[in-house]
Amino acid sequence: MGMTAFAHRRRRHSLGVPRRVSVESMDRESLICEAILRCEDIERALDIHWQPDDETCRRVGWWLVKYTGTPFHVGRRLLELSIPGGALLPPPEFQLCRETEPTDEEMLTAPMLQPWSLILFQTGSRPAVWRLGGTVYHRDYYCRWVWTRLLYLNREKAMARTDEGWVRLGKRMSA
Repeated sequence: MGMTAFAHRRRRHSLGVPRRVSVESMDRESLICEAILRCEDIERALDIHWQPDDETCRRVGWWLVKYTGTPFHVGRRLLELSIPGGALLPPPEFQLCRETEPTDEEMLTAPMLQPWSLILFQTGSRPAVWRLGGTVYHRDYYCRWVWTRLLYLNREKAMARTDEGWVRLGKRMSA
């Protein structure tokens, strides 16, 4: 740790500035200011009017969730505030697999996930991933709760491709 990092930490502490930012209690304007402070290249990268509206929150949020730590949390919170009800969905272009259409057989045999929840999850130095969780119902197996990585969301067919295969999506949990 260099001398400037130590001095910076000491200065923040002596001014009464908290070391950890609580993004859950911040409003849109404060979150956008925090994004600009934490990500120096964001103003050059995004050509937008810096107003705390839904469009700005979405663009800044999607830009920030590619990072780890506090920038990720600020971005996710901005996305939650820009969506009615706060229930996040991946952007329409999200696709981590080649299969985007389930076959007829997969549609018939896929287990039902109900109720289900979808979160944008990030931990440590790993990049963010979409995690799909819920109770799995299948005629040949016992019901059980699962969390799995989302690879693709087929909105028209209400199905999701996961690490474990296709699942049909029933009712979503409230956000």
